[in-house]
Amino acid sequence: MRTQRTIGIILATCLLVGLTTVVGLIAWLGLGPALGLVGVAIAVYLFALGPWQRRWGATHDEVHRVLPGDDLLRADVPSTTRAITIDAPPEHVFPWLQQIGFGRGGWYSYDWIDNDGLPSVERIEPGVRFEIGDRIEMMPGFGPVVRAIEPDRHIVSGGDSDSWCLFVEPTGDGTRLISRWKQDWPRTPATFVWIAIADPGAFIMERKMLLRICELAERSAATARASC
Repeated sequence: MRTQRTIGIILATCLLVGLTTVVGLIAWLGLGPALGLVGVAIAVYLFALGPWQRRWGATHDEVHRVLPGDDLLRADVPSTTRAITIDAPPEHVFPWLQQIGFGRGGWYSYDWIDNDGLPSVERIEPGVRFEIGDRIEMMPGFGPVVRAIEPDRHIVSGGDSDSWCLFVEPTGDGTRLISRWKQDWPRTPATFVWIAIADPGAFIMERKMLLRICELAERSAATARASC
């Protein structure tokens, strides 16, 4: 399918650009200085950019609080918590989450990458909602399986080695939407290589998703207020 090809091309391009950059630095600066510069760049990502993007938009309390689905995996597994404030009540946010996924409403992100080139929906489709056991597809046959749902509150999905919670919390005048991923993957060189490649891309895609859901929910809430 197109999504698989697109992701493959992006990953291959990133690897090619990375290798070309390293080779270019070695030719320009010499082996020692070039490797030193690469080491500095890696350290900046590991200790500054990486931790920042894995808690984008989330407060300290939100990062450390217990959310539904946390008990599906060991407490000490790596996690990512991102969040956004939405100027709309939970009942105008949750329906967009019920439509998420390939073959449904899309991912509200960069559709040319993760929705097979099809635009994500911009309206609520009546009757489209998750049931326990449904798969939130990233591509056909691949994606977390819905494990728990509380309407206007949370959707928990995952498998044997990962979990994802979309948590909706009302505030005084709107909603906090919190997204938490947890992964209990084997600690192998292949896993670390995959995380190094996929981690920045996952942030770019999820940030776009949260911003788009915010925009759509605020629009639907404003339309509802105007019709009253």
